[in-house]
Amino acid sequence: MKIALLNAINEEFEMLPEAFGGPVNIEEVTQAEDELKVKLPEDFKQFLLKYGSGAVSEAIVLGLREAEFVATPSFVEKSLQFRSKGYENFVVIGIDGAGNPIGFNYPYTEIMTFDFNFGEKEIIATSFEEYLEQAIREELNLHF
Repeated sequence: MKIALLNAINEEFEMLPEAFGGPVNIEEVTQAEDELKVKLPEDFKQFLLKYGSGAVSEAIVLGLREAEFVATPSFVEKSLQFRSKGYENFVVIGIDGAGNPIGFNYPYTEIMTFDFNFGEKEIIATSFEEYLEQAIREELNLHF
């Protein structure tokens, strides 16, 4: 990830570390990849390793550690839950306020949301890194 983005996330982490789940090790990430049968994008992996999960401005990022102040269930559990509803290769990295999943459809890395009410999908970022950049700039327009 870009240095400026990492610095912005670090600032948020320093202000409220309880909004992040805490670092995980590479073995945990590899286990998650094996369970989901995917290769996670490097930018998402980097986030997981350093922060575990967390609130990055207007985005709540699911991960492998539960944050104290923010509901951040396991992205593996949420992915498996949505896959059981027919979203076969979808990896959930967040849930919007209406309960719609936010994530990527492996092997692609564009971040999208599925709207259950209208049956539509929308690409909201070309990568996880871009998704976080939009969150920092408060450009996502997602309602959590």
